[in-house]
Amino acid sequence: MHSEYSERQDGAYTAFTASRGPLLGEKGSRVQHQFLTAAKSSDSFVEFMDYEVAPKPGKEVAIFNEPLTEQSFKEMTVGQEEAAFAAWSGVPPRVTCRVAFWAEVTIQHIRAGVISEAFWLAANGGRNESGEERIDRALQTEGADGAKLMDDCVRTILRRMSGLPSARGNRSVFVNPSFGRAWWRERLVDRVAARDGCESKRTLSNVVRRNQEYWERLVSMIVSRGSVLGSVDVQDGFVNALAKHLRTRKDSPLRHANSLQPVLRRFSNIAASRELGVLEFAEIGEMAEMLFDQVANTENRSRSTS
Repeated sequence: MHSEYSERQDGAYTAFTASRGPLLGEKGSRVQHQFLTAAKSSDSFVEFMDYEVAPKPGKEVAIFNEPLTEQSFKEMTVGQEEAAFAAWSGVPPRVTCRVAFWAEVTIQHIRAGVISEAFWLAANGGRNESGEERIDRALQTEGADGAKLMDDCVRTILRRMSGLPSARGNRSVFVNPSFGRAWWRERLVDRVAARDGCESKRTLSNVVRRNQEYWERLVSMIVSRGSVLGSVDVQDGFVNALAKHLRTRKDSPLRHANSLQPVLRRFSNIAASRELGVLEFAEIGEMAEMLFDQVANTENRSRSTS
């Protein structure tokens, strides 16, 4: 299905960024060198991307008018994420789940100067250096080490710009691009908050924005094939119950991302004998709350006796 919104040519973008494609097929390749060199200048980067993967005409989204810095683009504030969703809330999910769409949105914002420098996309949380410094280090390092640095840097730019499903699976578009992550997180909070008897938006926000790993685990639970959280009602009931649990259980191990997997296993066991999709939002929440308490109590007992 073609998008009515402007995006990069989907097939061409997928081919260009594929694991064995021109950009990622060889670490330290000439194409990677050209890509990173272009990213040192916004005009050059836009020109490079327009040449390699032309945009497809369509409706353009409104330009995000919140002030951004390199750090706030990498990790947008709650207010900025709310503003991003408000600006683009009319874009349907069938469009916002596409890497080609977020690639075009990001490039539009580089072209407009809202993202002041294209090298912002290369900034990584692992080192205390700017995106420009990281690109320079990759380009100036020779041999196999330099090739790996170049490849790592290219992948960071692609993740920040659009997501990288060829390397990180379908969840990438929900967790990696700065604008895409903002849209999907706030959409989930906004949707659950509209339910009767739900937790406050602030409490819900604290769940989906605990940290990057926590959000990624939640997304993986929702979008994985055959997930018991495939129904919107089940998703909303689950997230709302989790928000309530974390608000009321300060000792809960579910505050840590690695404790979510046991919850999903138990939830899957329940789903094997009950059709969760026919239950109402409140019923799903009650079931999930009991499950969260059971898992938390079990893990706490295990830790106290170890």
